[in-house]
Amino acid sequence: MTEIDEKIDSFLQQTLVAVLGTIDQAGNSHLSPIWFHWEDGAAYMFTGRDTVKWRHIEAHSYSSLCVDRREPPYSAVILNGPVVEVDRPVYDLVLSMALRYYGEKKGREFADNYRDNPPGVVAFGLTPRRIISTLEEGT
Repeated sequence: MTEIDEKIDSFLQQTLVAVLGTIDQAGNSHLSPIWFHWEDGAAYMFTGRDTVKWRHIEAHSYSSLCVDRREPPYSAVILNGPVVEVDRPVYDLVLSMALRYYGEKKGREFADNYRDNPPGVVAFGLTPRRIISTLEEGT
């Protein structure tokens, strides 16, 4: 497991929208904005099993996740690593993210769509093997 610097860990705890990079079967890149939950050195996400990004992950299980702050001081952390389906309740993952990204009322309403852990939705995690950071001291 890659050692995670404390300032990188702190940055990844923030409520920021990430961009997931995947590769299709022809080797073309595909970028998707995505929510994520950072926990114990891995980024956890969810998507529909019929989405382009999940089909790409099934074909090539190595991805990149760019998490960036788009106002001064501009900074980014890029995680590269294997992606695997995880055995955790989709509803719990979605609820934790929806509360952060939307707030209490709207977050609970959004997460209710996932209450019964719909089979068409998958939870997955990216554990970084390589980390690129533009964080500066004090960020």
